[in-house]
Amino acid sequence: MDIFSISIKHLKDSMLNEIDKRVASTILETDIDFVLTVPAIWGDAAKMFMREAAIQVSLWISVDK
Repeated sequence: MDIFSISIKHLKDSMLNEIDKRVASTILETDIDFVLTVPAIWGDAAKMFMREAAIQVSLWISVDK
């Protein structure tokens, strides 16, 4: 769980850093909607695992059921 959470956090932080470098105006994290997708063939346990990993790094997620 920790490895996945750290990986998601790194992706989020890297994206926010790139936005800060490239955009002249200030964009806050709250201005961005994050969507984490998982393959449809994943079972419910794997989907829940990814959801919990995303929640650990305070990433709001949208799940299409």
